[in-house]
This record gives sequence, structure tokens and C-alpha cells, in this order.
Amino acid sequence: MKSAFPVLLFFLTLGLLLVSRASALGGGSPVRYRVAGQEKAVALLTGGKATYLVTEKTVLRRRGRQFAPVYHSAAPIRCALLTDTTLWLGTQQGLLQVSTRSGQAQPLNPAGPGIVAPVTALLQDATGAVWVGMAGYGVYQQRQGAWQAQLNIPTLNAGLATADSAVWIATNIGLYQWQHQQWTRYNEEGVANHEIPDNLVEKLLPDGGGNMWVLMSEGLSCFAWAASTAASEPPLSTVKYLGRPGNEVYSVAQLPGQGYLFATALGLLLLPTEPASEVRNQAPAATDQVQNRAALVPVTLPGPAAVPDLLHVDARHRIWVMQPGQVSVWRRKDFSAAAQPAATSRR
Repeated sequence: MKSAFPVLLFFLTLGLLLVSRASALGGGSPVRYRVAGQEKAVALLTGGKATYLVTEKTVLRRRGRQFAPVYHSAAPIRCALLTDTTLWLGTQQGLLQVSTRSGQAQPLNPAGPGIVAPVTALLQDATGAVWVGMAGYGVYQQRQGAWQAQLNIPTLNAGLATADSAVWIATNIGLYQWQHQQWTRYNEEGVANHEIPDNLVEKLLPDGGGNMWVLMSEGLSCFAWAASTAASEPPLSTVKYLGRPGNEVYSVAQLPGQGYLFATALGLLLLPTEPASEVRNQAPAATDQVQNRAALVPVTLPGPAAVPDLLHVDARHRIWVMQPGQVSVWRRKDFSAAAQPAATSRR
């Protein structure tokens, strides 16, 4: 008769591993991953079981409890996109396709052979087509392997595809929307509810809750589409700036019941949700009215003191916090409990 000890030992070890894993995922503690290097985060990309962190000059893939480098770019990376088995990298010196299988990179020239220019926007629309914005040349859409010019604007700063099947392009002469096979421009002089406070649009940031935040030189507008947001947590139409003039905003995450958390050069800043009775339910149309708001709350998290440079809300509503040398993944309720006003938090 064989001894039952090996079987018991196996199940005991398995139980301890499960308890350890559950403790790491819950109980208020985030899962933490080490990141090689100290470069600033550019994007977090997920596809299937793979998770990639793109930094200023490196692509890293999650392996075990760390993000390990898989590709180094000779030129600074400005934006990134993941489609099927391809990583698209928009660099200061052009567009690269990097195979997720081989790690081999191939340069692409949407604007034509021999043309090298900074890539400032990368996105995939609802049909699966890839869009590329190239400084000095315009916006190009790839269809069936061929590039088509879609918008001839020299100064392009960012691009984003939203849940309503629209493509948005940030420029120095306003915000452009591609939908129903036509362009609509939002700008200072806009008419028919297509007005925004500033023509200089610098960034377009999703918050994981169905909203797009439009960062301008002197204002920040929120375009909302999510039904849950519109019904219970109507966002501000526009605020002048976050923290102080010139404060750089990196990313934003919606925290239901609390407001909107921004990662900025001044640290984490919470913009609390206004009561529904105080804010008129806004659609993306009326964004020209500027509201002065001084209710920002500086927030700190337990762990490294480094200022987070990227926040990401995934499909499971977990919040990924990227700091130099580390990525932490929080369940939303644990994150909300851990995020404390800086004035009262312990350091």
C-alpha cells in the first residue's frame, strides 16, 4: 500500500499557494511587478494573455512578477498600439512594426517612401483599421495593407478611438472627429455646439469609465458617453487647469463614487465628483463653458514615493499604477480605500 503522504503534501502546498495568491490579489494589497530600468511609461497594452509596458525607449513584457525587456528602440517612443501579433511603435523618427513572436522590427512609411517624421498618434478604430498621425504630414489610415491620407494637418499631438466608433485627432488648430465618413472640427470659434475653450489641443486621455478628457493649453474638457456616468456621476464640462498653470497631466482614471484621479507632474490629484444636482448633464457637444474649480485633493498611495506617470483601468476594472521601476495592480475597492489625502496620509 502506497503512502498517502506525497498526496497530502501536494494538496497542502497547493492550498498554501492559493492562499498566498488570494492574499496578493485581495485584502487591500496590490500585486506588484518589478520593471527593469527607470524610464517613464508611455503605454500599457494587453492582448490575450500578454501584457506589455512601453516606456520611452523600451518594450517590456510581463513575465512572472516582473516586466522584462523584449525590444529596445533607437529613437524615443511617443505612442504605441497592440494588434493581434504586432506592436506598433510611434517614435521620434517614424513608425515601427514589431513582431510579438520574433521581436523583429520593420519600419513603415505611411507618408511615402523615404519620408521620416515623428509619429504622434496611433490608434485602431472600430473596423480594425490602424490610424497614424505624422507630424508635418497629416493622418493616415491603413486599409487592406495600403495607406490612405485622411487629414492634412501639419501639427498633430494625439489621437484616440472612442466607444461610439469615432476617431479623434488633437491638433494645434482644434479637435477633429471622424465619424460617419466625415470630419467635424471642435475649436474656439466653433458653431452648432462644436466649440471648445482652446484651439491648442495637447492630449486625449481615456479614464476607463467611458469618458475622453481633452487637454488644452489652458483648459481641460470632458466628453462623456457612458450611460452610467451620465446618470449618476456627471463630469465637469471644462476646468481651467489641474493644480496650477503648466502642470503636466499624464493620465486619468475614473473612481466611481469618488471622482477622477489624475496622474500629474505634481503627483496624484483627485477631482471629486460633483453632486448631480449641481451639474447639468453634458453631452460631448457643449464644452465651451469654463468652470473654475479649486476642489482638487492631493492623494498618496502606500509604497514607493515616486510620482506615478501612468494610470490604466483594464477590462476587469483593476487599476494599474505605473511608477519608475514598478507596476502595481489594484482592485478598485482596495485602491479607493488605500488612496488617502496627502495631508492626512502617513509617509
